[in-house]
Amino acid sequence: MKKNSLVYTVVFSFITAFFFVFLLSMADRMTSEKTAENERKTFYTSVLKSFGVRIEEDEDVTLLFNQYFPDYLEGDNLLKTSAEGGDISIKLFRGSGLWGTITGVIAFSGDLKRIEGLQIISHNETPGLGGRIDEEWFKNQFKGERIGPSGITVRKGSGSPDSDSENSEVDGITGASLTSKSIETIINDNIDMIKKEVE
Repeated sequence: MKKNSLVYTVVFSFITAFFFVFLLSMADRMTSEKTAENERKTFYTSVLKSFGVRIEEDEDVTLLFNQYFPDYLEGDNLLKTSAEGGDISIKLFRGSGLWGTITGVIAFSGDLKRIEGLQIISHNETPGLGGRIDEEWFKNQFKGERIGPSGITVRKGSGSPDSDSENSEVDGITGASLTSKSIETIINDNIDMIKKEVE
């Protein structure tokens, strides 16, 4: 078979593509369990951090999670537990950001009057701009924030975090107003949902 013939090119391309697809599928199969385990641990860590549980570096996150949520069934979007400050409700959320889906967890006080914490699990926002939603200074603003009659307002970024937990406002990210608005919408939608679910 001549190397510059059409048949050779087609056969060579098919064999090469088949070989690499086979390698990729084998790699995916060999790592799928580990990937699922890592995703589960990330979720457990985010839930625990959302209501202030400190996790030591060598601590078994799964064991700790099971202590707080012994009846958890995989796929549950609403979790409840008791913590030092009282009862806590934790909601898993998914919502639209500027470039894709934002997922995370938000913890509420038992009476649903305050946000106890917010953790971002994954997002596709612009690094250095909207991607700053997973920075501690941004998430810490939500801790203890009072939920107003119309929810939480993420105001235009002023460059410094909002420290008033009674005004139902947090400071948005400068230069990422659309991502900040998305977070506001996601949180307020979840406030409405959790109120309906808990009633």
